[in-house]
Amino acid sequence: MTHAERRATRIPAFNLLWGAETLAVTGQQFSVLALPLLAAVSLKAGPLQMGLLVACETAPFLLFSLPAGVLVDRSPRRPLMVSMNLLRALALTLVPVSALLGGLRLELLYTVAFLIGSFSAFFNVAYQSVLPDLVPPAALNDANSKLETSRTGAGVLGPGLAGTVIGLIGSAAALWINAGTFLVSALLIGRLPLSERPALVGKPTPMLGQMREGLAFVWSHPVIRPLMLCAATLNAAQGLLDAVLVLYLSRSLNLTPALIGLVFVGSNVGSVLGALLSGRIATHLGTGRATVLAALLAGAGMLLVPLAGVAGTITLPLLMLARFLYGFGNLMFFVQHITLRQLQTPPALQGRMHASVRFLAGGVFPLSALLGGALAQHFGIPAVLLLAGLTGITAWLWVRRSGLRGWRR
Repeated sequence: MTHAERRATRIPAFNLLWGAETLAVTGQQFSVLALPLLAAVSLKAGPLQMGLLVACETAPFLLFSLPAGVLVDRSPRRPLMVSMNLLRALALTLVPVSALLGGLRLELLYTVAFLIGSFSAFFNVAYQSVLPDLVPPAALNDANSKLETSRTGAGVLGPGLAGTVIGLIGSAAALWINAGTFLVSALLIGRLPLSERPALVGKPTPMLGQMREGLAFVWSHPVIRPLMLCAATLNAAQGLLDAVLVLYLSRSLNLTPALIGLVFVGSNVGSVLGALLSGRIATHLGTGRATVLAALLAGAGMLLVPLAGVAGTITLPLLMLARFLYGFGNLMFFVQHITLRQLQTPPALQGRMHASVRFLAGGVFPLSALLGGALAQHFGIPAVLLLAGLTGITAWLWVRRSGLRGWRR
């Protein structure tokens, strides 16, 4: 097999999807920073309220992932993705409009975060399920790597740029930028030359039975199950961390929005390198060992966050290093994880497989975010940061104890 046959960029349809997704996730860097800053700084939210905000954005993983998988397997996916992008843009505009009218409240931020999370749950399942139909199996790893490299590459400049823009025009006004990128992304996806699969459209099997079929496939699969459990543990740790991280950086450490953006740049630089190097590392070490290493690095990055907070003058560099390690390990793990899932799942189960993994692994995120906010309210933010680190550092054991450690793809 030639190198050219492994390149996804030789396929025009992939390039169109790649451009649309890159534009959307670049704009999302503004809302990722703006929404929690509005809550923490403008509306004086406490730890429990910050945890609730994160939970509202991620709760759709629990609520809608399984129905989304069935819908994706049964429905035309291009119009579904277009409509989800348009709805995300519309939801975001509610915040700056309300700010202009003087009606900005925490309840509105909770609602918008929940809507964005809901529409994203459907969009993400659809776009991951579309990819195996756009590129051949030989180019699938390259396609996933490029999508993640692009997403995190945009994130390298995104948080710093978002922090600067927010400092100039305010958090609410910056959300117009994200709404605009969703609109343009919808236009690009609308041009996608995607051939739908008629056999999967309008399938008469009851929805509950189809959801059970997807869950059973994931839970019984010898490769996908340990990867899912490892991802679930990392997500649980990240939910605890995200519930209090912005609050910790802005209040406990008194960092400005620009410096907070700089901390987030660390994770995105690591993510870019993790996506770029994941294939080479997997070739050198073997897929199993590379996956174990990736999970271990991600956990180590989370454990370093509470240690960096007591490091005095080197706190900021250590925080950036912590986020770098997490970003590198998490993205290297994700690229291997999703490629293996796509390759080992029949076409008729692609949507439900991705949805089931999101439900089982991603569903712990809102629960741990709520737990993180509640624990911070009673025991303080440092205790939650330490719990997040200790949880994350155990995630690699799921993969090591399975048969994947010596497995080569």
